[in-house]
Amino acid sequence: MGYLSCNAESAIAVCDCDPHNCGFHRRKKAHKNKPQRTKNNRHIREFPYTDLVSATNGFSSDHFLGKGSHGSVYKAVLDNGKLIVAVKKPTTNSNVSAENEIEILSRVHHPRLVNLIGYSSGTHCKNQLIVVEYMPNGSLFDLLHSSSHKSPGWYKRVRFALQVAKAVRVLHSGNPPVIHRDIKSSNVLIDEKWNARLSDFGLALRGQVEDVRFNRTPPAGTLGYLDPAYLNPSDVSTKSDMFSYGILLLEIISGRHAIDLNYSPSSVVDWAVPLIDGGDFVAVCDGRVDQPLDKEVVRSMAALAASCVRSNGEKRPGIVEVVECLTSVRKRVQASPIGSDPRRSVKPVDKQSVRKISSAVDIEVMSDRRSKSIGSITEVAAALTEVGTNKMGWDDDHMALVAKQAKYPLMKLKRSRSMGVPKIPDE
Repeated sequence: MGYLSCNAESAIAVCDCDPHNCGFHRRKKAHKNKPQRTKNNRHIREFPYTDLVSATNGFSSDHFLGKGSHGSVYKAVLDNGKLIVAVKKPTTNSNVSAENEIEILSRVHHPRLVNLIGYSSGTHCKNQLIVVEYMPNGSLFDLLHSSSHKSPGWYKRVRFALQVAKAVRVLHSGNPPVIHRDIKSSNVLIDEKWNARLSDFGLALRGQVEDVRFNRTPPAGTLGYLDPAYLNPSDVSTKSDMFSYGILLLEIISGRHAIDLNYSPSSVVDWAVPLIDGGDFVAVCDGRVDQPLDKEVVRSMAALAASCVRSNGEKRPGIVEVVECLTSVRKRVQASPIGSDPRRSVKPVDKQSVRKISSAVDIEVMSDRRSKSIGSITEVAAALTEVGTNKMGWDDDHMALVAKQAKYPLMKLKRSRSMGVPKIPDE
């Protein structure tokens, strides 16, 4: 999977630079390929244009990753194979958006974003390129809608939703805040550790509403995700992003496209919100995956999505409230087996499995009666490997989950009547 996929609806309109952003290249004059230090103490590199052309083999089809709303994206290997990146080549009429993306990402950096590495400005403006982090596992759109992928389970869906919300929180908490204006599943990319990252800042605005009025930046976004109340430049706010996020959340819950002409109504909002208001949460769930055991998971997520897509922007929740709600939901959803690939199917851990592990570890590790427990998950995992638990029919993911659950002294583990859900980092 590549950096970007353009299977969703294309973005419409463009955005002009806001007064906080204009003139990045004019202000930042540096020698080619020499890192530039930004206000947040990060280095942004200026790559020679010829180096990026060579690294993409002249932007050949072999390096092509996908096509977005503002141009094409290619994989490139730089620094003698030490750096793998994605190079975004804007279309001729997308230079303003390209410069805007550089402006935004030069000021914002976070693990939940697809971050800027550098850029290249050729002799002519049309040669301007953007270099960002390479995301090897495609987009959330691909995971939810492609027939070549097994649909992610509820634990993964909640986790992706929370990670995107945290990305939006980073943007909205800035001073001044950043309004993304194009939140959608095809702009949520999946990194090498299967974490969700928010990408594509070509339409983003940095500044207060007063700045937007001054610039008369036209409304922009993607059909199906675009806030219906956003009709004039003065209408845009962080609550516009919340509407788009609400559509994304409905998409995650239901597995349906934001707009799908195969259904009536075609809009996911017009279809889902009446069902949610009527309390029929099961009807909104993606039928391709089993529902979570805790029904409150679906109920909470559906109610949150409905509140985000309210027609009155003032009644929509803020992103901080959304993050708090999804953090609570994530604690309730039963964790799926730990693994880097959500498409892998792993059998759940049961009490019998735990007893087998306990006995096996007792034989191999507990021969020293002075030791009553294993001190860390790492030691448990090592012990499991030592006694060959893979011979029991478990794969690496199964073993990793058991190792996490076996973090208590083994004597207690053998006597326990229930197993708790392990706490797994969400970052």
